[in-house]
Amino acid sequence: MRGISKRFGRKVLANDKVDLDIYKGEILSLLGENGSGKTTLMNMLSGVYYPDEGEIYKDGEPVSITSPKDAYDLGIGMIHQHFKLIDVFTALENILIGLPSERNEKKCRAEVEEICARYGFDLSLDKKVYEMSVSEKETLEIVKTLYRGASILILDEPTAVLTPQEIRRLFAILRNMRDDGKAIVIITHKLNEVMEISDRVAILRKGEYITTVDTADTTEQALTEWMV
Repeated sequence: MRGISKRFGRKVLANDKVDLDIYKGEILSLLGENGSGKTTLMNMLSGVYYPDEGEIYKDGEPVSITSPKDAYDLGIGMIHQHFKLIDVFTALENILIGLPSERNEKKCRAEVEEICARYGFDLSLDKKVYEMSVSEKETLEIVKTLYRGASILILDEPTAVLTPQEIRRLFAILRNMRDDGKAIVIITHKLNEVMEISDRVAILRKGEYITTVDTADTTEQALTEWMV
């Protein structure tokens, strides 16, 4: 992302000429206080918003992302804080929503099960969403995104409502996906989790890009100073 800006009305400049690089096979933490523009920036990468200024490139080529479908076609998927699932449908039905209806359900089930086995997801495909825990719903959202072919996954505050045990399980899965060559972006403001899970950290402050550092080369103290 190069020179990305987004305004809401005349007074709110959510992002101001932000640059950001995302690499395959890494976990990038997008760090900043609440209101720093993290989610807005990723909403533009995932097609929810369209930037007022700037360019987005994938594999060196300029791309236009005007909708979440455009993003999915480019292999970009976002798991939002508020899940986008249909409560009365099963996990498998939610995964298949919006895909061509002629798909063979038995074949699709096998493909989803293969994804779960590869990365370590524990997901009951016949369970209704309204019967699921928050952790199960988040797992379903991630699997749904992977099934649609995402190689770049954006997670917005993924640990906000998880227990410590669930967070450990999620982090193990994220590492498996990274080691398989996926690019993962975690939007967060939790410094301890940044230090534990990420390879690099990009910091935003009041809508502006501050810096990007290798996690191994920084401290919580330094990150805090950049954040505020």
